[in-house]
Amino acid sequence: MELVLTDPEKVVLRETLEKAIHDMLMEIANTDNRKMREGLKAREEILKRLLAKLSPTEHMVA
Repeated sequence: MELVLTDPEKVVLRETLEKAIHDMLMEIANTDNRKMREGLKAREEILKRLLAKLSPTEHMVA
């Protein structure tokens, strides 16, 4: 599957992924249930992989 995004869409996607990762880290830190924490960490890794697929320059749109 190929997803074609406009530059403004890329910016919003990058910002959304960055916020989701930050929120996920906070949730992981506040979770006592080991199984739940493992699930959250797996989800965090997926978010990080998605973010990595956007090139670093795509967040600098005027």
